[in-house]
Formats: sequence, C-alpha cells, structure tokens
Amino acid sequence: MTARFAARLALGASVLAAGVAALPSAGHAAPASDSATLAAVTERDPATGLNLKYPVESGEVVSAALGVTNLGDAPVKGLVVQIRVLDDLDLAVKHDNCWYAVDSNMESAWCEFDSELAVKQTLAIVGDVVTVKADARPDKVTSIVFHWYGKQWVDAQGGVQQFADVDAGQGTKAVRGTEAALTLAERELPLPETPRPINFAYAKLVASTPQPTPTATPTTAPTATPTGGAEPTATSTGAPGAPGGASGGAGGGLPVTGANIGVLAGVGGALLLLGGGGYLIARRRRTRFVA
Repeated sequence: MTARFAARLALGASVLAAGVAALPSAGHAAPASDSATLAAVTERDPATGLNLKYPVESGEVVSAALGVTNLGDAPVKGLVVQIRVLDDLDLAVKHDNCWYAVDSNMESAWCEFDSELAVKQTLAIVGDVVTVKADARPDKVTSIVFHWYGKQWVDAQGGVQQFADVDAGQGTKAVRGTEAALTLAERELPLPETPRPINFAYAKLVASTPQPTPTATPTTAPTATPTGGAEPTATSTGAPGAPGGASGGAGGGLPVTGANIGVLAGVGGALLLLGGGGYLIARRRRTRFVA
C-alpha cells in the first residue's frame, strides 16, 4: 500500500513540476535512467508561441497532436506513452494497445508501440484518444498530460501494465482496451524551448453552434399561360341540340337552335328569289337585242 501511494505521489509531483521524470518508487527504477532522449511535442499557437488550445464542443474528440521527437544519437526501438486527463475530459475510446486506469477524477492510459523512432524523427499518435463529456463544464475542460518513454526501459521495469496499475485507484487495477490499436505516423511538430519527455496539450470548451431550423417555403402551383397573352375561352364540344351543350359532363357554349335557324333560312330564300328574278330579266333583255 505504501509503495503504491509513493508511486502515485511521485507521478503527481512530476506533472506539477513539468519535470522529466517521476520520483523513484518500490519496484521501479528512476525514469531518468531511461536511455532514450525523447521530447514530447505538440502544436503551438503561432500568435502566442504557446501550446495550442484546441476548441472543442461537448461530446467531441479533442484533436490534439500528441507527438514525440528523438533527440538522441541512436534510433529508439519501441515507445510507450502515458496520457492523463482530469474532470470532464475523458478517455472514452479504449484501444487494445493501451491499459486504462481511473483514480478519483483522473483517468490515465499507458499505450505501447513497436514503431522505431529514428534520430531527429517526429511521430504522433493517430486515432481518437481524448474526448469531452456530454455534460462538460468549461472550467472542467483543461489539459492533457502526455509523457513518452522508451519501450525497452518500460519492459525492463516490469512492463506497461505494471505502470498502469500504479495509476489505478485503491482496490482497482488497470484494464486493457479492446478496440483497434492506436498507431503512430510521421508528423512535423515544433520543439518546445526546453525539450522534455513530458508536455501538455490544452482543450477549450466552446458553445455548440445552433443549427438553423428549416422552415417550409410556400410554393405556387404553375398555371398555363395562353400563347399571345389572350385569355382562354370555353368552346362547345357538344352536338347541336344536346342539353346544356355538353358532352361527357363538360360545360361549353350554347348550340345554335330555334329562331336563329329560321332567320338564316329566310335570308337564304330571299337571296334565292332575287337571284332567279335577275336571271329572267337578263334573259329577256338578251332576247330583245337579238331580234
């Protein structure tokens, strides 16, 4: 029990001092003996020169760059990173190359990679690591602490699981993740003024952007426009004498019936009589001329 408490106190002291290593504890050699010369690196704000604060909304992933640079004169074969978050930052995604521990309001993950880090090369984690809780408060979303080690040194001290167990709360142990493994990829990241294997990335909770509520847009049904701008008129399609002048129930103009037909017949008869009279008169005149 005393050894576990001393180890946990040592790790806390290293974070507060932003030092290179934790204090020695039972069963662990001092991290300063790690032969790997590593620098923890992240993005920096070009306006201030300080480590970047990543704006994030509730429930989102913090896209922080958690990288490492080899400042030594020999390649480092295999790497281990310890990631710690507090309060409303969460290690929700559990990767199978990491061991996870919880102690009060602190969560930690110890992740191991077989990648080789060449001299002066920089690698960064690929994959979702830190998320923001759905009910997060701005004052509870702060920093991500990440500390890099050479895997050979960690294995010599008992392995990554033993380190993770030290971070677990009293009466608990670290649990290995089951989801796809985190990986490393080459990335260009700036070195801090004082390179150390431990560094901080920051998250800043911002208000969610409200999405506009879609509203129904009234539409006007298209209407047929007659060619030439003339208004359409109804035409009769029914046969003369059909009731209402309609065929198949469709309305139309009135048919020509009754008195109109009588008038037309009278006019036609008069024209016929006038034509016949003119013909007789013309014939009589022609006969007289010949005689």
